[in-house]
Parts: sequence; C-alpha cells; structure tokens
Amino acid sequence: MANPRSTSNSPRSLLRRSAPLLAASVLLALLALLPSPWSLPTNPGASTLVRATLLTTPTDSVGGVSGSVEVQILDGAAAGERASAEVEQGEAIAGSIPFRAGDEVLLVELPDEAGGVTYAVADRSRGGALVLLGVAFAALVIVVAGSRGARALIALLAATILIVRFGLPAILSGASPVLVAGGTALAVGTLTTLISEGFSRRSTAAILGISASLVVVGLLSLLFDQLLAFTPFAGDADLLNLLPLLGANVDLRGIGLAAALIGTMGIIDDVAATQVAAVDELRQGARRESDLVIATRALSIGRTHIAAVINTLPLAYFAAALPLVVSTLIAPGDLLTRISSESVAVEIVRSLVGTTGVLLVMPLSTAAALLVGVGEE
Repeated sequence: MANPRSTSNSPRSLLRRSAPLLAASVLLALLALLPSPWSLPTNPGASTLVRATLLTTPTDSVGGVSGSVEVQILDGAAAGERASAEVEQGEAIAGSIPFRAGDEVLLVELPDEAGGVTYAVADRSRGGALVLLGVAFAALVIVVAGSRGARALIALLAATILIVRFGLPAILSGASPVLVAGGTALAVGTLTTLISEGFSRRSTAAILGISASLVVVGLLSLLFDQLLAFTPFAGDADLLNLLPLLGANVDLRGIGLAAALIGTMGIIDDVAATQVAAVDELRQGARRESDLVIATRALSIGRTHIAAVINTLPLAYFAAALPLVVSTLIAPGDLLTRISSESVAVEIVRSLVGTTGVLLVMPLSTAAALLVGVGEE
C-alpha cells in the first residue's frame, strides 16, 4: 500500500498545488508590465524630497523651536555630500519626538537667492520601517494561510496595480469617474476572486454577486449625490489642491463617488466569497436538500457574518475622518444642523451606501451560487 504522505508530496501533487500560485504570479507580472494608456499628471510646483542622515543633534536657535543640523544626503543629485539644513524641533507640541544624530530624515530642496539650493528637514524617513512591517505582514499571512494566503497577497498587489496604473490615471484624464471606478472595482473583484479561487463555479458565483452589489452601490451613490446636492468638491478641501493639475474636463464630483465604490470592494469581496463557500459546504453535506433549504441555511450563516462586519465600513470612515468628527462635535449649534454640512454628510453617505452594498451581496451571492450549481460538481 502506498504511503499517503509520500503520495501527497509526490512531484505531481506538488505541481498541482503550486500551479495556481504560479499562474497568479505570472498574471501579476503581466499586469505590472502591461502599458497603461493613461498617466498620472505631475505637479511641477511640488518640492523635491531627498533622504538624508543627521550627523549632529540639531542646535537650537533663539526660542528653541528651530535650528540647524549637519546632514549627509543619501540620494538625488547631491548623494554622498554633506550640507547644513534648517530643522523645526517641534518640542513645543505635546508628544513630539525631537530629532537626534543618526536619524534618517527627508529634506526639502529650496532655491536660494544665489541660484543654489538650501535644505530644510521636512519629515522623518519611514521607508525602512514600512518595508519591514510589510515583509512581516506578508510572512505572517503565508504562515497562517499557506499557499492561499500567498495568492491573496498577489491579489492585493494586482488590485493596487489596477487602481494606481489604470483606474486613477483614467479618472484624472477626464473619463467618467463612476464608470471607471465601477469598472476598476469589478476588475479588482474578478481578478482577486480568480487568483484566490481559480476558474470554478465558486469563482463564477462570487463574481456575479460582487457585480450585482457594485451596480447597486453605484446607483445609490449617484442618487444621493443628486438628492443631497453635493458640490464638485464634496466637502473635501484636498480636491482644491488638485485643480491646478487637472483639466477642466475632470469630474471632481465623480471622484467622491469613485471612492465609495472602491472603498467597499474589499468587504464585498469577503462577504461574497464566504457566502459562496457556505453554499458549497452545505450542498456537499446534503446533496438531496432543496435549493430553498440550502439557501435558508446559507443565509443564516451569512447573517452571523454580516453582524460581525456591519460596522466595519462605518468605523473605517469614522477613523479616517476623526479630526472632522471632533471638529463637528465641538462646534456650536444643533447636532443635526452640524452633520448636515457637506463635509460630514458626504462621509455619512459613503459609509451607509457602502454598507448597503455589503448587506446586499449576501443574498445576491447566495442566489448566484445556487444558480450556477456550486457544490454540485
């Protein structure tokens, strides 16, 4: 009798298990190399940042708030050179960590009257720590979830490439933000599902549920945008900074709608995959049961899941807009009047519309799973 362990570790078995991961890696490489018909605009007025290491602890000027420091530049045209830079110590701000010799910082290049360049410390350089955190996160995902976790990481990278190289440049080139965001979100959902699940009835059902839910989110976003008469800036002052870089044909109002579509994608994908998996397991365990019985049991599982994720989007928006929330709470006047301002109302609409999409994807993906016969293979 063959040893089951040796059979499971045979070259054919290893190839079969690694094939989806290999295919996902090839797809990611092709996506990264695929030329984009759009490009992001550049900001000619933005200051150039370079990395540098502090060679000395900053010396205080009068008042102890700002001073100067010797630095060694690490990149850019002056890489390897030493220079003097102005620095704001920020010690007057509670919680500030003063700069010390050996810290890696970001310098901003400022032209001087003689036509040369002076430097000022703009911020700390956090790239190394972020890379370390990213590597630790990826390792943890792979340790916990194995090859499926590795495919999920590839799907995350693919989604990022789709949004950054194709979605955002298309919107900033004048294309309809709602159509582009809807198409990008659908492409992200399709791609991540195929990478995670492969070509199967499960992936087909999940994609159908995701697509239907995104249509609902898009329509509701358009509806409430009109009902609440949001301005093109949608209460976001940061969009004002984009005006000099964008053409007159860019629909600023649609950028907020695009954010609502893209922001819901990750949770919609999660709920859809869970519901389809539930139908699959229930069907395989009770092949003689009717679709109605399977649907009832799957929806019962889904309600438990929904109860756990229903606050995810509202809390995410709440956290992202915490300064806005604080300023709204401490402002004078009636609370209902304060939350009626556009800057607050637009966040509420995005949160509730996105959560509506999460709610609807549960029955939609369940129906899609039964429609395509998940678990009947």
